[in-house]
Amino acid sequence: MPTYRFHQLDVFTTAPLAGNPLAVFPDARGLEPPTMQALAREMNLSETTFVFPSATATRRVRFFTPTAEIPLAGHPTIGTWWLLTELGLVADLPRSGVTHLTQETGRGVLPVDVELRDGHPVNVEMTQALPEYGTVVTDRLRLARALGGGPDLIANDPAPQVVSTALPQLMVPVRSREALTALPSGGTGGELAALLRTLGTDCAMLFAFGERGAATAYCRMFAPGLGVPEDPATGSAAGALGAYLVYHGVTPVRDGEARMQFEQGTEIGRPSQLAVRVRSAADGSISHVHVGGAAVRIITGDVTL
Repeated sequence: MPTYRFHQLDVFTTAPLAGNPLAVFPDARGLEPPTMQALAREMNLSETTFVFPSATATRRVRFFTPTAEIPLAGHPTIGTWWLLTELGLVADLPRSGVTHLTQETGRGVLPVDVELRDGHPVNVEMTQALPEYGTVVTDRLRLARALGGGPDLIANDPAPQVVSTALPQLMVPVRSREALTALPSGGTGGELAALLRTLGTDCAMLFAFGERGAATAYCRMFAPGLGVPEDPATGSAAGALGAYLVYHGVTPVRDGEARMQFEQGTEIGRPSQLAVRVRSAADGSISHVHVGGAAVRIITGDVTL
């Protein structure tokens, strides 16, 4: 009977039992898609990744939720490459410095940068797809009610909008951090899920600005239609939010780059820190979107099939 080793990590944190949990199968050779889907359902985390050799990149990575395969995801990318480098499974890495790697995904071959110090990873940064801007929400009252808030929940500017740098997600500016914190996880559940689907997404990335700490924005991500009332750290949504803030002129670009720090997951006891860099071309258009962070490995086990 074949045995497959897996590891569980907490991502976008350096503390165990915080951040966003992830299961990784670092050598998934021999596993077929139905089995990978069943394993992801067994892991019962928001995502599980399966790593394969690649002819076009350092590795091929496949991303599964408990119910479906998806083309790309943020915290699974950070956690997968943290694990591969921590275990020494990537050849010819320097003991210190930044190494440029690539991953073959459902969104193509994309760069991943790993920073090592004395042979150990200290930061992983993924490059996401260029932003695509979708539906702008004009009925703020309906959206506010679906999120579980009052009529003045949503800030006046910029307008809520669907943005994708990996998956389409609705960016929602909230008037204050206090109003953001007061919302119930998942909003109104089915009502919010139905509204989001009319906008071409299953995810709402809510954010507010505040004074405490170093966070550029405090965030919450609701995806009740995917069975995730609230996600503790969403790398794909963080990249889209960074692009949205730059596109609408909320976050300034200096010397061709905007740097942001997002805090997420505090309301559900899984505090997470996500670093975002958005770079601009000479004509002012966005040329690169990067999302980075740390991870910590907490569980190792074997699955016998």
